[in-house]
Amino acid sequence: MQLKHIHTLLISTFVFVSCSETNTNNNEDSMEPTPDEWQLVWSDEFDGDVVDDQKWNKLLWRPGWVNNELQAYTAETNNIFIENGNLVFQALYQPGYTGTDYQGNTYTTDYTSGRLNTDEKSEWTYGRYEIRAKLPDGRGSWPAIWMLGSSISTIGWPACGEIDIMEHVGFDEGIIHASIHTTDYNHNLGTQKSGSITIPTVTDSFHVYTLEWTPNYLNFMVDDTPYHFVYNDSEDDPSKWPFDENAYIILNVAVGGDWGGAQGVDNGAMPMQMLIDYVRVYEASDQHNDIDVTFQVNMSEELVSGTGVRLSGGSIGAGQPSGIAMEDIDGDGIWSVTLSLPKGSVHTYKYRNGYFPDSWESGWENVPFECSSDEYNNRQIIVTKTDTILPAICFSSCTDCD
Repeated sequence: MQLKHIHTLLISTFVFVSCSETNTNNNEDSMEPTPDEWQLVWSDEFDGDVVDDQKWNKLLWRPGWVNNELQAYTAETNNIFIENGNLVFQALYQPGYTGTDYQGNTYTTDYTSGRLNTDEKSEWTYGRYEIRAKLPDGRGSWPAIWMLGSSISTIGWPACGEIDIMEHVGFDEGIIHASIHTTDYNHNLGTQKSGSITIPTVTDSFHVYTLEWTPNYLNFMVDDTPYHFVYNDSEDDPSKWPFDENAYIILNVAVGGDWGGAQGVDNGAMPMQMLIDYVRVYEASDQHNDIDVTFQVNMSEELVSGTGVRLSGGSIGAGQPSGIAMEDIDGDGIWSVTLSLPKGSVHTYKYRNGYFPDSWESGWENVPFECSSDEYNNRQIIVTKTDTILPAICFSSCTDCD
């Protein structure tokens, strides 16, 4: 199955980042999820001498199979091996290398590398995924830690859903990216939901790349620091949220390609290595629970758009301008929506009068400086350990309309 996974240099989605500790809620009870909330169900610590073929498939792909990448993926022990308790992916410059892909096609290439996945061996729906890794440096490298929906063989990409836990390109060292791709949200349409964080030491030392995946959200972290959050506002539309089905893990180091090779390849930086210390998969235990937060806004002094009011912008609406629909349940001008969010998480947001799925213009409230949290004048909440109902503040105000 050919999978197109093309990234542009200018990510067209718009991500707001909070840079303030201003809080609209009491945070005295804030707490991070405890280890007891997650139960380990699968792992590979790479303590053996060879890659465990009961857990991993080695991919045999010719160069150019996806994204115009230059490397061939091989099963050679100089491309994928275990050393000093680490799984090593090693991209090599090997002019004139010849090989055969899994379809029996022969090829010649100057670059080889490695790619593993757990397809049909281990697949999961939801959970917490932790991968401790040290990334390769060098212009032209493109390592990735990601997941694909197992239905790709029947419904194809992007309908199957793709979750990119970590991507890094060597010409932009230290910038870690996370993204999702679905039928409605993907790079071909310029609508993929993406976020990034700067970690200057990603090629010098190990870091833990984490995904928390629940029916309600995808939460991306590096060393337990969240940097991208996608809430499930799909209203059961799989073209927006295909993430209620099994997916499998993929690990690889590409060379060149549409994104990784945008500034060429430094052959002098070869070999390029990604080291994986461990891959751990957890499922939520009986002690795991998210927190229901009810957002409210008083629209009694506003002429409400016929398309209603939305919770949008900031980290909750990261990547898409449309936002999450709210309701005026009692017809009293108070619009509300309840979201299930992880304990201790921090989120920024605004209210928006109207539904504008294709525009970052119009409808935004003008949040006063004294109750905004960042340069975009977003509101902020730190999620506590108990369900919370936020006050029904007045649109574009810090207080109620009275």
